[in-house]
Amino acid sequence: MNKNQKSRRSLIPEFCSSARSRSLAWLLGSGMLLCAMPLLTQSCADHYDGDETWSPKVQNATLQSPASSDIKVVSSADGSSMTITWPVVYGAGGYSVALYNVNDPDSPQLVKSDSIDGCSMTASREEDTNYSLSIRTLGNAKYNNREAQETTELKFNTFLPTFAEIPEGDLKAWFEANPIPADSTSHLCYDLTPGGTYTVSGKIDFGGHQVTLRSSSKANYANIVMEAGSYFETFAGFTLKYLNIDAAATSKPLISLSDEPADSLLNCYPTTKTANYYFIVDPVVVQGCNISRLGTSIVATNTAKYDVRVVNVSNSIVELDKTAETANTAAFVYMKSGFITDFAIKNSTVYSREHTDVFFIQHGGRPKDLGDDEQRYVSITNCTLCNIAYGKNFCDYHNGQTQHHYTLKNTIVVDCGKPNFLTGLNKGQNSDYPEWDVNNNTCWRDGADASDKQTGIKNPGLWLTNDPQINPANSDFTPAAEQQEAGQGDPRWYNE
Repeated sequence: MNKNQKSRRSLIPEFCSSARSRSLAWLLGSGMLLCAMPLLTQSCADHYDGDETWSPKVQNATLQSPASSDIKVVSSADGSSMTITWPVVYGAGGYSVALYNVNDPDSPQLVKSDSIDGCSMTASREEDTNYSLSIRTLGNAKYNNREAQETTELKFNTFLPTFAEIPEGDLKAWFEANPIPADSTSHLCYDLTPGGTYTVSGKIDFGGHQVTLRSSSKANYANIVMEAGSYFETFAGFTLKYLNIDAAATSKPLISLSDEPADSLLNCYPTTKTANYYFIVDPVVVQGCNISRLGTSIVATNTAKYDVRVVNVSNSIVELDKTAETANTAAFVYMKSGFITDFAIKNSTVYSREHTDVFFIQHGGRPKDLGDDEQRYVSITNCTLCNIAYGKNFCDYHNGQTQHHYTLKNTIVVDCGKPNFLTGLNKGQNSDYPEWDVNNNTCWRDGADASDKQTGIKNPGLWLTNDPQINPANSDFTPAAEQQEAGQGDPRWYNE
């Protein structure tokens, strides 16, 4: 029994003895569970022994499990958890509940199981996942009520609903033949055939429509070949998911923000200054993608000045190839005139087989343009980074700003930036002004430990000093045992 349940029970005798004269507001203010209303009478009956008039109406019965149609699943605001609720079964002694990840139906993975005295359970939640929930009503010996003979099962998933399925072929040609409805204001998800082969023969302009392109299987990626001059253009949120992308032939940024965004985006976000920025509020996401031979940027702008509120890269491998004929010197993330408010990369590998001199992130704008209280975040967690911006600051933007926040955790850095990689995140400035959250990393340079060079902040955290033993020239990023034990680097490279 958890603290909340104990607290709820301790209130019941007091409530039952005088509930007839109390207001409903008292109940709502007591912090009870989501199902407090249907439990009002039953809770008093089950747990208060002082008055026989409060005995449950259901006695000497075989109980039923909640119907699947009455079970509700609600995601948290950030999507990291979910709350599952069901209606009370009168006379019950609780519920046995189990939640499974069934992306592989032949090998279900238990997420959470518990015996619950209540009618809700909170569990972790993953995107694009199939779940199976089982719930059985438990008996109550006090009232001779027997547990349900059958367990209710509910299958649900966290996939964004599909708007359209695209057959194999040229994506540009398909969108020209099947344009996005001009009046659409929904998030449109286009499914590509798992394992299918696609090309992009030129620019695909999604305009102001929020679009997701994904393989419909999380375990079987679709394959996209970017042809000469091809790219995805947008001035809205945009997502690439579960794709293998060959970018060798294109000289354009993979995701390019339009030079002609809608006027409605200009200064549309509430700030204390008017700086004539175009705001993209919905996130730009690269998730679960393998991108090979990218000679340009993964996200970039040209002439229009944007504040992109969120850019997330996760569970992805990106190979930079700055030796290709189509390559340019633009940064991996390049905001020529504007900036990204919150950039996060996690569980990912970004590398070049050889040293490159391009920045990881390059911004032209800054939070101060929008207001003295505006903030900017750069977060790198559980990543493997190799041969990026060798010999120069890792990032290039206005440094020493009080509004900047940097996170570097559980990451392996090999031949990236100047010897002091850490302050290279802040354009090389040793400054206490930004907020730093740094711990459990490896910095390896020119075949030797460089952790002693990571200075300039008050608390640089723990650094491992052994050779991480990765080999970017052969695209082998399996880290040494010490790094694996410490949970450093892209975890998908760990030995099973």
